Amino acid sequence: MASGDLHRAPRNVRTWLGNVVGAGDSYAAQVRRRSLQKAALALAVIVAFVAVAIAGYAIGASQGNDAGAAREAGTVAGEARGTAVGALDGYKRAFGPARGRAYDAAYDEAFRAAYVAEFERADLALPRPVAVSGP
Repeated sequence: MASGDLHRAPRNVRTWLGNVVGAGDSYAAQVRRRSLQKAALALAVIVAFVAVAIAGYAIGASQGNDAGAAREAGTVAGEARGTAVGALDGYKRAFGPARGRAYDAAYDEAFRAAYVAEFERADLALPRPVAVSGP
């Protein structure tokens, strides 16, 4: 038995498939079989490429959504941090000096009133200002 006999189809299948895929032993049948194999391989490659393209698109779309969510979260965090830093900077620039001016004026008046009240309560005369000469 020759090795070619192992790969031969039975006679009834050969005649049935003879015109479709070239089931005979002739050169033309072998060429048709090779053409059919090449076409099947090309179709498999195309199907695989389309499947990979669809999977890549799906992954890319989900990554795009993730990037959009991250961008939005970063924007919100940046606005919050910028507001906090701006408020602190504004506090340092405006509130501190204003508080100092208002506190000094209010403290000066309150201190003088309390000082005078203590002397009056003790029934003492207020001290007179004294000029001191330099060293």
